[in-house]
Amino acid sequence: MFMNFKLTLLVVLGIVFSNTTIVYSQNTTKVVITDVNNDVLKAKMENNASEFLTTLNTSFLNKSTPAINSKIIISDVSASLLSMWEMSPFRCYEADVIEKAIKRPQGGYEVRNIPVFMQEAAEDDQYQEIVLLFTDSGLIDNIYISMETNRYNQLISQGTDVTEFRRRQIILDFVENFKTAYNRKDISYLQSVFSEDALIITGKVVQVKSPDASSNLMNSAMVTYQKQTKAEYLNKLKSIFKNNSYINVKFDDIEIKRHKKYPDMYGVNMMQGWNTTNYSDVGYLLLVIDFADDDKPLIHVRTWQPEKVGSRTLSEDEKFKLENFNLNK
Repeated sequence: MFMNFKLTLLVVLGIVFSNTTIVYSQNTTKVVITDVNNDVLKAKMENNASEFLTTLNTSFLNKSTPAINSKIIISDVSASLLSMWEMSPFRCYEADVIEKAIKRPQGGYEVRNIPVFMQEAAEDDQYQEIVLLFTDSGLIDNIYISMETNRYNQLISQGTDVTEFRRRQIILDFVENFKTAYNRKDISYLQSVFSEDALIITGKVVQVKSPDASSNLMNSAMVTYQKQTKAEYLNKLKSIFKNNSYINVKFDDIEIKRHKKYPDMYGVNMMQGWNTTNYSDVGYLLLVIDFADDDKPLIHVRTWQPEKVGSRTLSEDEKFKLENFNLNK
């Protein structure tokens, strides 16, 4: 009897110790970064990323606000991070992350494919990936939610020369940051990326009743379009941000097209998934972006169309494209 009790006690202690070890290991994330030629810079980036993610993990488990060491991150990023955290606390669920650093055209590096768990996201969307951006000196320069890795690599590889390859990096960087701005309710950033005369068009499905009351035809659906100014659009966004505790915007099926006449103008078509506390939808988004200044891209056109009109999926001919707009520079 005594031996059985001793054995049971040891088993229980073993389970407790095992669980304690698991919790501790989950609390710490060690980052190893490859493809950085400078050993000192490589070590600094690894240490900063590891400390940053471990701090997030600890705050997530303790249900507290992360206090990021100001020596590893630029000040503006701390504010953006806290905005993201307010929307949804998140943590890296891997104990070890090994990823390559990608040199950015604008300077510095980015490290992609960092897996995180988003607490407030819908159940089928809680596992996502983030990108960490670094300055040339190894400080964390930005953080945003990334697109699916394979699609990112496909879009980058479609660049036909060095210049186009570089421009596609900038475009995808911009698109990911633009998407994350909605998730962190960053009106200031959105204000800065829309040109003052931006054309903003939003489609809405309406039901059209048959004029003949005796008709056996089903009521049909059609799309009506509303044009907004930049100020009108941003004011509406402010209201949406205020009335929803959680916002998650996703971009899929991204396609990039360069304007034939104006080489700095690009059309970016994508499928947008919009999920908030009170509303969700799926539709086709077009951004016409001017990259004349790589450091300050400007959106001249934003259109959104519903994926379906009644039971019918919008046809390719009905979707807005870059060539549908007359651009003057």
